[in-house]
Amino acid sequence: MHIVDNFSTGKSLFEFTGLKDIDVALLDINLPDTSGFEICPYLKKVNPHIKIIGYSSFEDYEYINRFMKAGADGYIVKGAKIPTIYEAITKVMNGEFFFCEISSEKLENIHKDNSIPTVKLTKRETQLIELLKANNSLDQISKAIGEDLKTTILIIDMLKEKINFYQLPVLLPEY
Repeated sequence: MHIVDNFSTGKSLFEFTGLKDIDVALLDINLPDTSGFEICPYLKKVNPHIKIIGYSSFEDYEYINRFMKAGADGYIVKGAKIPTIYEAITKVMNGEFFFCEISSEKLENIHKDNSIPTVKLTKRETQLIELLKANNSLDQISKAIGEDLKTTILIIDMLKEKINFYQLPVLLPEY
């Protein structure tokens, strides 16, 4: 295996001219200027043979599912050991899908007895809901959670998707 490059922003990835030569990409969901959900279909369009493995700290079913719908071939939760990453790369290169133990459990639990999973909001999500309901501006919310404006918007959008996906009884004001 050979690491071609690593990118910390979508912009730097979009400017890279060697995308057609990449076999596997480990792709995070949360980037400062875009999301992995947007980059994944772009990579598949530019390089149809590329294999994409989601590599994120998000463990919730809706993130894993959305990443797979965007065209990913696997999903690993950050903190995975090197042998797990190596196994993921090997399997997706052989045409298989790969899910680490945590993401496999999330996907299996959603299908057991067709039951609705128990949804817990994180402290950050609860804080965001309160900040939004208090009609704070996006700038105020960004400062309160310690993120830049683009990341704050991305986090709010993902929270809205979680609320919609699980049909939670939470009504958020538009921003």
